[in-house]
Order: sequence, then structure tokens, then C-alpha cells
Amino acid sequence: MASEKGRAMSPRKRVWIAIACAAAGSLVVGLLNCLGALALLLPGGPKHAREYLSQVQVDPAYRRVGEGGQGNCNCNLEYFYIGPSRTDPAQVFSGPALTLRPSDGSYSPPWDELLEGEGASEASGSCRVVVYSYQRDREPFDLWRLPPDEQAFMASGRLVVFSLYASCERDYG
Repeated sequence: MASEKGRAMSPRKRVWIAIACAAAGSLVVGLLNCLGALALLLPGGPKHAREYLSQVQVDPAYRRVGEGGQGNCNCNLEYFYIGPSRTDPAQVFSGPALTLRPSDGSYSPPWDELLEGEGASEASGSCRVVVYSYQRDREPFDLWRLPPDEQAFMASGRLVVFSLYASCERDYG
């Protein structure tokens, strides 16, 4: 009997082991969440779309205010630019083999699709390119951390935010 009792684990010891296992599990889950968040912050993802967009020249009256995209497939990317609304968007962007034509005017709130086309470079391969404009009657403009005066100019229609979207074939492989 004494040898059986020596092999049995006390309830107190079981509780401590359960707590240690739960703590270790929490640490592992926390570490994985941190690594996942870090991966989102690192420039990775749609490598070819990023390469193509880095080669696009933008009218100096526009400044980049953000980045988005990647989607569930991690295969597309878009850069956001703010500038004067009275400019033809086809004149704002130029890039390697970039051809833009008026789109069918698709509406994807809060964006209006203005132009669609293709672009390509040796580094990026062939890419689908789309230009959208943010609807000025849509709030919040603070998505891009715009100062109050620029938010007011957006609301009045003097400024516009364009999205330059790229989705490249090589990012799907």
C-alpha cells in the first residue's frame, strides 16, 4: 500500500501542474499572436504588387497617406493618395507599361471605381491596376489621420483620396 500511495499524485500537485500547463499554453498563444501581428507590420505580402507600385510615378500634388489591401489571399496591395479633386485621375499616375481606361463605374462603398487597366515590369510581371476615389460624403476621413483642414477640404470636394490598387499574377503563385 505504501508504494501505491507514493506513486499517486496529490491533488495539490495536480492543480499546480494544471496551472503550469495553462500558463505555458497562454504564453505560446501570446507568442504566436505577437508573431502574426509582426508579420502584418513587415513589408512582405504581395511582393510583386509592392514592386510594381514602387515604380509608379505620382503627380507631386498628391501625397501618399496610407496603404491597404493584401486581402485574404495576401496577393494585392493599394496605396492611398490625397490631392486636388479637379485633376483627371488618368493624369495623376504613370508607370511601367501602365494603361488605364475608364472603368464601368462600379460602386463599392465607400469607393467609386474610376479607371482600370494593366501594368507590367520585369520585376513585377503583369499586374491588374485600378484607380478608385473615396466618396467625399463618406466619413470618417480620419482613416488616413488627416488634419481637420484636409478633412474639411475632403468634405467640400476640394481634395480627393485616390486608391491605386495593384494585383499581380506572380503574387498568386
